[in-house]
Amino acid sequence: MHMAGMPQASAAGMPQIPPDQLAKLPPEQRARVEAALKQAGNIASGKPITSTNKHCVNKEDLTRMNPMGNADKSCKMTVTNSSSSRFEAKVVCDSPDNKSTSSITVEATGPESSKFSLVSTGTANGHPMNMTVNGTGKWLGATCSDTK
Repeated sequence: MHMAGMPQASAAGMPQIPPDQLAKLPPEQRARVEAALKQAGNIASGKPITSTNKHCVNKEDLTRMNPMGNADKSCKMTVTNSSSSRFEAKVVCDSPDNKSTSSITVEATGPESSKFSLVSTGTANGHPMNMTVNGTGKWLGATCSDTK
């Protein structure tokens, strides 16, 4: 993910954990906290970040094909292309806090894999915002028992 044009966060605006408190954390938890703080700093500074997420997608989700999830009700999605292997849409949001235009593309790259792209421009809370999110997906299994 790359977010350009976001207001630069000051060091005072970033979460701070005193070194003595950080030292008290178990090693695994400390590593997770340090990684989260680093990623938050990268987002605030406009540097690209990479993350891995695991989500369960069922047949109904694909039938509805709503990549916006529970987005702001002021956002309207228009599907511009939809086939068995490709989905394209434009999303326009117009609320006081979010004025943006986004393009979403999802493409099957094989029977068990996909790639996606979201490109968005506009303003968030009155600040210019440009965001690009590219990613891939892959089939992990027929059940959704562990979606951490």
